[in-house]
Amino acid sequence: MPRVDIVTDERMDVEHVVTEHGTVNLRGLSTQERALALISLADDAHKDALIEAARAQRLLA
Repeated sequence: MPRVDIVTDERMDVEHVVTEHGTVNLRGLSTQERALALISLADDAHKDALIEAARAQRLLA
């Protein structure tokens, strides 16, 4: 397999995400709900920055 710098996947192709901080099922969630679910998996030290970044991208109200 060739090495690539960026991999793009359709938003709806990702259903389950598992990390050392937990798991989330993204199926059927809105964009805002998906963002919050993914942020919930982050280390607590990074959650505030991720929320601000999501707001800047207008993913969160």
